[in-house]
Amino acid sequence: MLDLSLYTIFIIGLFIIGIAILLFVVANEYQSIRLARRFDAFSMRSYNEHEISFFDKFILKLNHFIKKITNVLKKSHVLSDYAKHYEKYIAYKDTKESMDYISLKFIIGFFFITLNILVVAFGIQNINPISFLLTFLIGFFFIDILLIIEFKKKKKEIEEDLLKAIIIMNNSFKSGKNIMQAISTVKNELEGPIADEFKKIYMDITYGLSLEVVFNRFYERVKLEDAKYIAASLTLLNKTGGNIVHVFATIEKSFFNKKKMYDELNSLTASSIFVFRILVSLPPVFTLIIFLLNPTYFHPLFQSPIGIVLLVLILLLYSLYIVVIKKVLEVKM
Repeated sequence: MLDLSLYTIFIIGLFIIGIAILLFVVANEYQSIRLARRFDAFSMRSYNEHEISFFDKFILKLNHFIKKITNVLKKSHVLSDYAKHYEKYIAYKDTKESMDYISLKFIIGFFFITLNILVVAFGIQNINPISFLLTFLIGFFFIDILLIIEFKKKKKEIEEDLLKAIIIMNNSFKSGKNIMQAISTVKNELEGPIADEFKKIYMDITYGLSLEVVFNRFYERVKLEDAKYIAASLTLLNKTGGNIVHVFATIEKSFFNKKKMYDELNSLTASSIFVFRILVSLPPVFTLIIFLLNPTYFHPLFQSPIGIVLLVLILLLYSLYIVVIKKVLEVKM
C-alpha cells in the first residue's frame, strides 16, 4: 500500500495536470475565436453558412488528436505490424488508417484508467496496480469487441449480396462487357458493404494487380468461402485459359443452389433454434427472479469453498451446453 500523503500528492498532481490541459485547450479556443473575429471585418460570409454543432466540433478535435497520436505511433515497427490487422475494418471512403484504431485503443485505455483513478479518489476502491492494468486492458480491447460485432454484421450482408454481384457480373459478360466494366457495374448498382468491397476491387485492378491477386485480397478482407471459390476459379482461368462467361455462369449456378439449400436448412432448424434460445434464457431469468424475491438465497454459494466450486461447475456446464448446442444447430455450407 502507498503512503496516504504520497497518494494525496499523486491525486493533486493529476488534478493540476488536468486543469492545465483544460486551460491550454480553452486558451487555444479563445485565441482562435479572437483571430476569427478580427478577420470577420475583412471577409465575406456565405448566406447559407451555418455553425457546426458542439458534438461535431468535439469529433473534429478528437480526430485531430487521434491523428497526432498516430503520427507518433507510426515510428514503432511493432505497432505498425499490429495495425495491419485492422485494415479490413476500413471502408472505401473512410479517411481513417489502420494505425488510427491503435491510437483510439490507447485513448480509451487511458480513459478507463482515469475512471479507475476517480473510483480510488472517492474511496470506493483501494489502490491496486493489478486493477489499473486490468482496467487499461479492458479499455484497450473494448473497441475490438465493437469492431468484431460490426465486422460480423458486414460479413453477413456481403454473404447475402454476393450472389447478386455474381449475377450482375455474369449478365455484364453476356452483354459483351469486360471485367473492369462488370466490376464497375456491380459497384454502381449495389449498395452497402458489397459495393464498398467492389470499389476496392476496382481500385486494385486499376493499380495493375491481377484478378487472382485482387480476389485473393477480397477473400482476406471478408474471410468468406464463396470469395475463396471465386479467387480459385479465376486463378485456374488465368493459368489454363477458358471462357470467363462460362466460368461465371457456373459460379452463379453453384451459388444459387448453395443459397437455396442454405435457406431450406435454416427454415428446418428455425424452430430448434427458437427452443434453444428459450432454454438458454431461462436459467438467468429464474436466477434473477429468485434473487429479487430473496437476495440472500445465493449467499451460501459465495461463502464456502464448496459453494464456489459448485458455482464454477454450474457456469462451465452452462457454457458447454451453449457451445455444443450451437455447434449442432449451426448450418455450414
